[in-house]
Amino acid sequence: MANVTSRPATQDDRFRAVQLLPAPATVLALAVGAAHGLDAVPLAVVAAVGAVATVASALLPGQLARTARAMPAPTESHRYREGRDRH
Repeated sequence: MANVTSRPATQDDRFRAVQLLPAPATVLALAVGAAHGLDAVPLAVVAAVGAVATVASALLPGQLARTARAMPAPTESHRYREGRDRH
């Protein structure tokens, strides 16, 4: 079995442009909606949801990385105890 190790987030983790993907999708949805004659209320809902999605996709990965705890690799005694408990 391979040991799985995880590392805490460091300052080297780069912000990825794909995290801002909801912004152009929102603009496209607003343009298509306006071209098809949607009223102001549905367009405002699309704009609000798009803004929330853009902010969440930009901030959530960093927040999750900060709150994630590194799990230690199991020791041989843990593996032995785990195998013994099953039988």
